[in-house]
Amino acid sequence: MLDFLRLVGALLLIFFIPGILLVQALFPRKGELDPELDWVYRLALGIGLSIVVTILVNFALNSAGVNPDTGMGYVTAIPITVCLVLLSLLFFTAAWLRGGLPIMGRLHPSLIRFPSPGMRDDDIPRIADRQQRLKHQVLMKERFGLVNEIAKCERMAEAHSGEQKSYYLDRRRAILAKLAEVEAAIKDIERGYASPKAPTDAEKADTEPEESEKND
Repeated sequence: MLDFLRLVGALLLIFFIPGILLVQALFPRKGELDPELDWVYRLALGIGLSIVVTILVNFALNSAGVNPDTGMGYVTAIPITVCLVLLSLLFFTAAWLRGGLPIMGRLHPSLIRFPSPGMRDDDIPRIADRQQRLKHQVLMKERFGLVNEIAKCERMAEAHSGEQKSYYLDRRRAILAKLAEVEAAIKDIERGYASPKAPTDAEKADTEPEESEKND
């Protein structure tokens, strides 16, 4: 059993952990790689980067020469494991600081970090409270899934008839009701916790004549 656990740990350390943490550090925002299949791209890229990191570690250890105490090189299990663990910790820290590990916010509110806003995030309100901002992200993800489920029910209702069509229409109505609840919760958060936006130049221009009239 112990040998099996060592094998599983070695495979995860070589083929998964360093690469997926590096991907989260490089691309912390969800949907940054692909709007729909983001997790597939992250998984594939993480596996590839893990292999690359392992190869580079072996090259670095091989170039370190020979250990004078053992008369052997450093490309052995312990140095490789230590290097991969240290690199994984480094990538983990970078991913957390850049907001690529939202699960940390579920452990404790002080651990919440958010990625910097991208070009596609201009229309997303800035939530000042960290916990409410995390809740807002969860609700937005749920809303996206419900919208896709509604579209799927509509397609299935068009393709079937009789009881099956009635089933998908009833399911669509139930999901629409759930979607209304989720959207109401999203609006409550945006209304209560969105930080005030700075006035635009046009708004400033509209207010300036009013202020001058008051001064007169």
